[in-house]
Amino acid sequence: YVDGLNTFMQTAHRCKNNGAVNLLCCLKNFMLYAIRNEWVEKNPFQYYKMKIDKTNVKVPLTKEELDTLIRRELPNDRLDRIRDVFAFCCYTGVSYADVVSITDENLYTDDNGALWLKYRRKKNEHRASVKLLPEALALLEKYKDDTRETLFPIIHHPNMKRHMKALAALAGIKDNLCYHQARHSFASLITLEAGVPIETISRMLGHSDISTTQVYARVSPKKLFEDMDKFIKATEDFKLTI
Repeated sequence: YVDGLNTFMQTAHRCKNNGAVNLLCCLKNFMLYAIRNEWVEKNPFQYYKMKIDKTNVKVPLTKEELDTLIRRELPNDRLDRIRDVFAFCCYTGVSYADVVSITDENLYTDDNGALWLKYRRKKNEHRASVKLLPEALALLEKYKDDTRETLFPIIHHPNMKRHMKALAALAGIKDNLCYHQARHSFASLITLEAGVPIETISRMLGHSDISTTQVYARVSPKKLFEDMDKFIKATEDFKLTI
């Protein structure tokens, strides 16, 4: 039994698949629960260290890449739709699974007249809420269609990877482009770099654990320099007393 589990874990590790590692982490935690309840005598995962494949983590777009992608003239309507929905995800943090299913019922107007997008994530049913930026509002208006239930036209996933490669090439983006990258771009470029607290970003993305948000929201060199400038300005009147 133990040898079989170890073989399974080693195989999953060689696959360098973070999803498989996450499942193994859940199984490891379940074994701890089983030991506490005396269902098993020994934890086969006791000496196994979970390793995340950091090379598989999506890199957020830079401001220049996002601006180029949005302004690029595209050869056909299909690529234009895919680009626009991807841009909406960049400005809202919505995943592909959610953006193709949100409807007017997910839109709320607050007391100040601002429009919000509120929905439960398909992945985990966690609540996500984000105030819509002008760029997102413009895209909603562009695709407004009372004859369609969803806010955006349905984009079928099977050919998505091929179209995203074409978008990246047309925009001069060297790395692979995928819809999940939009959530990383929202967390790092659109919100964190603008000074939004990571706790707020976590609520916007619908995360239950802020450590997950930290994977998405990365401090860019620009953000680091700006924060250091603010710190230096705030402390310029300080005097060291010995």
